[in-house]
Amino acid sequence: MKDLLHPISLVVATLGFLCLLRDVPTRRRDPAFTALAAVFLLSGLSFLFSITLMWQYLDHVLGVVNLSVPLAMGCVVALLACQQIVLTYWGSPPEVARRRAREWLAAGYAVIAGLLVLFALLTPNAPRPINFTLYYAHDGWYAAYLTLYVTAYTIGELSLARACWRLAHRSTRGSVRIGLRIVALGATVTLGYSAVRIGNVIAGAFNTSLADWEGFAWTCGDVGAMLTLIGWLVPTINDQAQSLQYRIKQYRSYYGLRPLWLAFYSEAPEIALPIDRVDPAQRRRFRSISIRLYRRAVEIRDGRFVIRQYLDAAVREASEARHRARGLHGEELSAAVTADQILAGIAARAAGTRPETDQLTEFADSERQTSRPMDDIDALLDVARHLPRQPARAPHLEQVSA
Repeated sequence: MKDLLHPISLVVATLGFLCLLRDVPTRRRDPAFTALAAVFLLSGLSFLFSITLMWQYLDHVLGVVNLSVPLAMGCVVALLACQQIVLTYWGSPPEVARRRAREWLAAGYAVIAGLLVLFALLTPNAPRPINFTLYYAHDGWYAAYLTLYVTAYTIGELSLARACWRLAHRSTRGSVRIGLRIVALGATVTLGYSAVRIGNVIAGAFNTSLADWEGFAWTCGDVGAMLTLIGWLVPTINDQAQSLQYRIKQYRSYYGLRPLWLAFYSEAPEIALPIDRVDPAQRRRFRSISIRLYRRAVEIRDGRFVIRQYLDAAVREASEARHRARGLHGEELSAAVTADQILAGIAARAAGTRPETDQLTEFADSERQTSRPMDDIDALLDVARHLPRQPARAPHLEQVSA
């Protein structure tokens, strides 16, 4: 059972760790994120060390029989401490969180040190990757070793379940609430593993065995661990999905603004912002979609400013009457009228005909409220959708704005 479930758990832990690596550049100074990444790394190592092939490999290379036992269990104790650190930083002020994090780390180090000392007192005469606990259950030193480990494990999982349920009720983010409840469920399931291991200690004292419960123990341990890892990932996956969705929207907006940008650039190429004087080390930043989209929006706004003095009130009135007859109203009406004003203004500038001062007007969408950056982009997109499709232009026009 162990060699069936551990590889699956290892894959879950590895995928989770790789998922978190994506955010390392932006969150490397976040102690909660660092502790969460450590949880996935330590979890993966604990499963890896316990797989029979890796167990036998370590015995052969390191020359210490059954060394995988303290390595795997040490990783578990460390990840239990890291999980508590995550919750501490999520639910406490920074000053309190730092103090409690040091306490959890000290407790974890103390337990690991105790496990190493007790393991050194064992007399393992043969590798036991299968049924190690059953084989040593009658050894007094191993009983002490297992008691220390199971006590720390049980306290850690009980504390984790309790803290997750409490923090889930306080969180305002839906993904965090769901994730914490899944973590709490996983921690509760792992208590089945604790119960069997406590039973191993008691059974050893009475010269009996719980061999028939080994499958149940590993199932509870691995299923609970996988649920815990999945729960920790829920907020991260949700954030990354929203980030991806936002990035896709930026790309679509960038190309959606192309007809509007081309309309201005064809008449006023000076709107293109020069980047030839930008430090070469900064050029890469200008290739990001966020900067490119922002740059395109600024150039379009500059284009609107250029033709603003060519906006004729008569053109606006005629356009409003025509589009109202089509049933347009509100922001859609102002966007359609603005598109007509832009085309008429560009034509007037090309012809050199400027309306009289008393005939000047503003863009129809000039009073549209835009409180967020993408609101301004959406306003420009609404205008771009009412422009006629532009014929294909020379590639260099697009490169100027790229």
